[in-house]
Amino acid sequence: MIDITIEYPGPFSRRTAKGKAPSSWAELTQMQFIAISVTVNGIDPDFRFLSVLTGIDQNLLKKLSPFDLLKLSEAIDFIGRAGNSYSKFLIAKIPGTDVVAPKPKLAGLTFGQFIYTESYYNDWLSGKDETTLNKFIASLYLYPNEKFKSETIGNKAEKIKSVRIDIRQAIAFNYGLIMIWLQKCYPLIFQGNVEARHALPSPNEQTKQSQWLKTFESLVGDDLINQDRYAELSLHAVLRYLTNKYKESIRNSS
Repeated sequence: MIDITIEYPGPFSRRTAKGKAPSSWAELTQMQFIAISVTVNGIDPDFRFLSVLTGIDQNLLKKLSPFDLLKLSEAIDFIGRAGNSYSKFLIAKIPGTDVVAPKPKLAGLTFGQFIYTESYYNDWLSGKDETTLNKFIASLYLYPNEKFKSETIGNKAEKIKSVRIDIRQAIAFNYGLIMIWLQKCYPLIFQGNVEARHALPSPNEQTKQSQWLKTFESLVGDDLINQDRYAELSLHAVLRYLTNKYKESIRNSS
């Protein structure tokens, strides 16, 4: 954490306001992360974002000079750095529900669950439709000890739609950071521009449908009787397998 001290004139003498600002994603609270997501998805005219992030009163922030605001923003510059990534969901449990986020680094996420999650996420980026956003979250967040089944997405999405929109958008923003982290882990598989697609998507950005279903079909091949077992494979196991196959094809072609 970074200590922040702001001096400002009072009625009789100069006063001091103190706060703390996070220096990395790992130091953010859930509320701070939602505040960042709100800013990413819109604007912050009342300095709510900076106030939540630093603990400094909004009214005082409004009185700061542009130079002081610039110096303050330098303390939290990690938010806007290119290639931003993070491997953990900061909203571990969705308020008002019993569903919880995947483990850090997407540990335990199955390949089948990933295919549905990516498909709904891509659809949401294309149109920013709330119904699709709810299905994306319903694919990603599960009840404790629940095994992913596509048949449960609809009912879960109905419960999720009543959750505050800023929380739902923050989950999507968080997923984008994790996907950039995943790209860095498996660069041979994610050769497209995942950073542009996931990190800070513009409202009019057009995205392609997920290609993971085709990857799944190629893995299954003629072994249709075991296709459910392929879907239940760990995402990381599949990505490591695909990476090795890609390296093997490069060696054979050289």
